[in-house]
Amino acid sequence: QESLSSLVEGELMEGDNKVECEACGTKKDSIRRSTMGTLPNLLILHLKRFDLDFNTFETVKLNNRCEFPLVLNVKPYTKEGIDQIEALQ
Repeated sequence: QESLSSLVEGELMEGDNKVECEACGTKKDSIRRSTMGTLPNLLILHLKRFDLDFNTFETVKLNNRCEFPLVLNVKPYTKEGIDQIEALQ
């Protein structure tokens, strides 16, 4: 669940990374994030097993422990779920 939370956390696009508004044409601060638009009947998650070490430029195997429940509520990671959470804050 921690990994899914970091996926939808979002990144603030400001300064040189501002996004141009399609409606008015000006650049504005915005949040860029990945979410699930619609939930599939079967969800397959791919685990990242290797990472790049920028000091040596070699791939390094990740040995992090990853736990997940048998039943997973993925609504907090959907656009609808994020909108509801942000409305409460």
